[in-house]
Amino acid sequence: MLKKFLVLAMPFIFVLGLTFNFEVNAASDQITVEDQKQAYKEELANLTQNEVIANFERIDKEYAMEEPFSAKDQTFIEMYAKKPSAMTLFTSKSISGSNSSNGVTVKVSGTIKDDIQNVVNQSFSPSNLKTSTTAGASKVSSVKTVVYHNAYGLVGSGGIGKVYSGTLSTSGKNTTLTATKRYTAVVAYASTWCTVTVKHSGGTFTVNPK
Repeated sequence: MLKKFLVLAMPFIFVLGLTFNFEVNAASDQITVEDQKQAYKEELANLTQNEVIANFERIDKEYAMEEPFSAKDQTFIEMYAKKPSAMTLFTSKSISGSNSSNGVTVKVSGTIKDDIQNVVNQSFSPSNLKTSTTAGASKVSSVKTVVYHNAYGLVGSGGIGKVYSGTLSTSGKNTTLTATKRYTAVVAYASTWCTVTVKHSGGTFTVNPK
């Protein structure tokens, strides 16, 4: 009788064991994901302005539109990109910076603005953004000022990806950039930054104002 009972109960015990193992493994996997995300936060916590911009540029180049980001890149976006604010319809930020090389000095200052309120007409715009070559102008072959704007939103099965990417730019040793570009997207995060690339007789350098 006992032998018959064990034979009948064995499939149930086997299934119960599989279910228990699955639940334990699932819980373990969940902890691992959270631990991994926390590790990324700690790794990315103290980036310099140049490192932040380098990461935005890398992500922009590596991913196609609406392609989900890796866990690490999603963590970076959540930490360093801006969320839409229900309190402010249009936000602006004053930026400035300079850099020198081989006797050449280039400075940039002005305002960058964006409107990312999940409405139909989103926009970004540099305003009175002045780029000046204050030393070594005769050595300079080109100066290009570019304002980048990327918007990120939900893609795929709940991940974060790029939903818009645009630029506004001007070229010249001494320029002023004021312009607006509009687009349509549902935005969860956005980043707007400026990079000035200077080519001169000694090579190339960049200015990343903050």
